[in-house]
Amino acid sequence: MPLFRGGNIWYGIAALGLLASAFALSLRTATPNLAVIGQATLAGVVYAKLVADGGWAAIPAGLVAVLVLLVSGAFLGLVTGLTTAPSWAVSLGGLILTQAIALAMVDGRSLAIPAGGPPGRGTTLLWAVLFIVVSIGGGLLWLLPKVRALLATNRISGDPVPSWRLTRLLGAVVGFTGSSVLAALAGIVTANQLRVVNGGVDLGQLALVVGAVLLGGVSVFGRRGGVAGTVLAVVLLAAINFYLTLEGAPRWIAYGVVPALAILGGIGISRGLEALAAPESDEPAPPFPGPTRPGYAPPPSQYAPTPTGYPSPQVSGGSGPNP
Repeated sequence: MPLFRGGNIWYGIAALGLLASAFALSLRTATPNLAVIGQATLAGVVYAKLVADGGWAAIPAGLVAVLVLLVSGAFLGLVTGLTTAPSWAVSLGGLILTQAIALAMVDGRSLAIPAGGPPGRGTTLLWAVLFIVVSIGGGLLWLLPKVRALLATNRISGDPVPSWRLTRLLGAVVGFTGSSVLAALAGIVTANQLRVVNGGVDLGQLALVVGAVLLGGVSVFGRRGGVAGTVLAVVLLAAINFYLTLEGAPRWIAYGVVPALAILGGIGISRGLEALAAPESDEPAPPFPGPTRPGYAPPPSQYAPTPTGYPSPQVSGGSGPNP
């Protein structure tokens, strides 16, 4: 298709896809990370600052940017896991903090990345392939019940104020740290595409990311999700927005109407998938109260009512209670 022949569309797919993979990971662990867009912005600023002002090579600068966001993600995960606070509240604070740091680093100016124009189509395809591998690989990994049970215990069922548990802490740290690293990669991709950063956070992009993840079938309630749905949703939304941009459509359509429709449709998909899915629990099933020795009988309350006209069951030779 002519739409996919240029490099810009693949850069858009790679950047949006890595951000969507980041948010999808946090949603699968039931710790939605709303700070991903701010983390991507901060990573782009750190990367551009080191390259433009520090004279660093691209790869070391990128590694430092990823490391910075890894630490910030681990911190947010620890706060969420140790306090059992809602992740949306913690990540909202993280979004504001990363935005403030990014704006402080650029100091009211734009940072231009020197050394030529944007990389060629081959590099953009590599980033897009990385997104596809991460997204589908994560979806396949999440098919394992033990992985879901270990990392998705932050999904609340029952008491709205969950108690502290080690698995909740582990899920929060994995969700926030992993999503922060993927967001950092997305920020580096965007910085290399635009060759300039200004420290601003695009909330329309965040809405598009959330819409792609929900439309792709990752449950808004956490834990559940498909395999290739996020990839397909990202390609669809990126193609729609790229086409709208080529046609000169207003920005509010591409980053307002389209994400809103995707989010609303994704919520409906989540509700439908939850209704169809078998119930899951991270709590161990209670043992069957069967006999433990010859002659043992369980308490009378565990017997079915004796039909009229039949004698009550009798137990002989044991010390258990008789009904």
